[in-house]
Amino acid sequence: MANEQDKAAEDMVTVAGGVTLQVTYQVNGRGEEPKKELVKIRQIPISKLSEFLLTLGDEAHSIELYCDKPKGWADTLSLESANEVADEGQRINRPFLNAWWRRQAKWRDMQEAWTGGRDAGKKLAPETTSASVSSAPQSPTTTT
Repeated sequence: MANEQDKAAEDMVTVAGGVTLQVTYQVNGRGEEPKKELVKIRQIPISKLSEFLLTLGDEAHSIELYCDKPKGWADTLSLESANEVADEGQRINRPFLNAWWRRQAKWRDMQEAWTGGRDAGKKLAPETTSASVSSAPQSPTTTT
């Protein structure tokens, strides 16, 4: 029963393209009420997946990518809201990313089969050394 409910929830996220979450911004002045906003945490578009993976350790960038916000936006959020966005973004993007990693592993396995294994390049390539400039053959043309 729980698996069916989880699947239904995932399907709704996919149909909606993400989930809506209320975020709170940092307060700059004393006595000022924190500003709040509803933002959509989206499933990362396939065209942005490489960008996401290249900056995987940069949580501010991930948060901005999840919400389709400009660079620097994550720094304006309260720490609690940043955590909520990061956690929710990870939750809704995990199924696709898990499938992507599995596909990448299959490609690597296929490439290993085509090349004869990880050490195939070392076994097949002849031992070569690069010639240094001083060992390069002399030009037949001389100048006087």
